[in-house]
Amino acid sequence: MDNLKNLTAVITGAGSGMGQASAELFAQRGASVVVADINLEAASKVADAINTAGGKAVASRTDVSSAVEVEQMISLAEAEFGGVDILYNNAGLWLLGIDGYEVGKSDAPSPLLTEDIWQRTVDVSMKGTYLCCRFGIPAMRRRGGGTIINVSSIAAFRVGSGASDAYTAAKGGVLAMSRSLAVEHAPDKIRVNCLIPGPIETPMSEAIPSKNRDVFSELIPMGRWGTSLEIAKMAAFLASDESSYCTGQTFVVDGGYLAK
Repeated sequence: MDNLKNLTAVITGAGSGMGQASAELFAQRGASVVVADINLEAASKVADAINTAGGKAVASRTDVSSAVEVEQMISLAEAEFGGVDILYNNAGLWLLGIDGYEVGKSDAPSPLLTEDIWQRTVDVSMKGTYLCCRFGIPAMRRRGGGTIINVSSIAAFRVGSGASDAYTAAKGGVLAMSRSLAVEHAPDKIRVNCLIPGPIETPMSEAIPSKNRDVFSELIPMGRWGTSLEIAKMAAFLASDESSYCTGQTFVVDGGYLAK
């Protein structure tokens, strides 16, 4: 399948997990990929692997909370590949307390949540999405249109045990912003949709104790956590013309968690 052939995709948080799986799948389907991550070494490894496999990719060290670095990322896409057709705002931050709340170190209910944890979380997960759209949309206009995939979370719909107020607020904001962007930029032939991952096997989730993971698994009708590739496949659908009449929508990939 080469339904992304001749398109350029910018994917943030692409050095590992869901972003890495998407970068690899998009390249397999014909896209040229800007592999953006705050960890340049991780981004370079992913880009090198794509190029070795016969695809086209370039690494970008990008802190999505920095306007300067995001603008440089978009400029790199235009310089290397001629433009931006797909913007996948995958980068996010969840400072999860593995064994309970840690004041000043983890996300928490507001009375225990320090301002710096709030700010770091919102800067990456929500401000980062805004900045990527701020600079990515003009590039898409120059290209004649495109598609944006933002990433929210099941936390924006259903709060389980253990509140993470900063992460929940940031992901809720991304969901609302996605709808606003979709309406505003539909005349520019730019589609905007929001991807809602459920519990997914990633390097970050590996740090969660098995007993906690087992409890969460019991809440999933399909009885298991999802894989990064399963998220990547949905993202590839949203990036392609197969979803040409979809904009302003949410696409949940959660094994039935929100339905239960």
